[in-house]
Amino acid sequence: MIYYHHFSHLCGLNHCRPTGSSARSSALPWLGIAAAGGPEKPGCASPPLSRRQQDLCEQKPELVPAIREGARLGLQECRSQFRHERWDCRSPPAARRGTAAPTAFGQQLSSGTKETAFISAVTAAGLVHSVTRSCSAGNMTECSCDVTLRHGGSATEGWHWGGCSDDIHYGMAFSRKFLDVPFKNITGKSGSGLVAMNLHNNEAGRQAVAKLMSVDCRCHGVSGSCAVKTCWKTMSSFEKVGRFLKDKYENSIQISDRLKKKLRRKEKSQRKIPIGKEDLLYVNKSPNYCVEDQKLGIPGTQGRECNRTSQGPDGCNLLCCGRGYNTHVVRHVERCECKFVWCCYVRCRRCETMTDVHTCK
Repeated sequence: MIYYHHFSHLCGLNHCRPTGSSARSSALPWLGIAAAGGPEKPGCASPPLSRRQQDLCEQKPELVPAIREGARLGLQECRSQFRHERWDCRSPPAARRGTAAPTAFGQQLSSGTKETAFISAVTAAGLVHSVTRSCSAGNMTECSCDVTLRHGGSATEGWHWGGCSDDIHYGMAFSRKFLDVPFKNITGKSGSGLVAMNLHNNEAGRQAVAKLMSVDCRCHGVSGSCAVKTCWKTMSSFEKVGRFLKDKYENSIQISDRLKKKLRRKEKSQRKIPIGKEDLLYVNKSPNYCVEDQKLGIPGTQGRECNRTSQGPDGCNLLCCGRGYNTHVVRHVERCECKFVWCCYVRCRRCETMTDVHTCK
């Protein structure tokens, strides 16, 4: 059984109102495919896909599970990286209640913020990762392992390429074809900065997967002497890719929303500093995410669990935006210290623990 006791902590009330502007519709609603489909509904005709994406999906039906897995992988990693922050990469409240269109983030997808940048990058990376994995697993007819590395290596150093190297090139090419074309079809001067931003961030996500490729080797020889090694290239865990992109998010660059010949930093004093292909870019500053705003797709932080002793983003002061927090004393009663008694049953003690759980007002 679980028992709750309730306390209230009074803090200065700080009404945080999200600000920022929305922009043109983006091509990111494809992420809705993560929750769509099934054996009887493969997902090609699902509303989240653009016409071009539906065509690709129908041309390569064997890729549909990998596309869906790529969306799921990206969303899951986004939520993992931001689980302790005001914006926790969750869908809008109305979408969770089933009253909104089946998109993953609502208007956040077209807001041009740092969060939009991260979503673009991590989901493009997720698509590369899942499609490449599918190739290596032999689930595809037009790709498999990376054949360009065969018969290579270094005889003097005692190793050669072998095994199944992940074909990152195919995964990246498919990700570009599936994700970038819908953006390139968006026209209009008002959206050009956002389109360029999203295309850049898509590529930044793909570059992160490529940059973090590693080489694994297996030893061969008498009694494990490792006289010869067989090596292959493999992708890093997607968690490592997520951490890399989160660091890029923390150091993301604001750019001008008006394109000239190329992307430009918003700060004139910094325009001579080049923009790297792995940098994440944003156009508009982020709202504070403190208060629920269904129109902007912001859930707010009310009811979120916080850490009373932390000074970081998960701390009650920062996460609750100064509104204060409630404490629930939770009593857990469960079986413990179980021992097998001959013969033939298990005897357990009844253990009780008390835990303080803090939630934002």
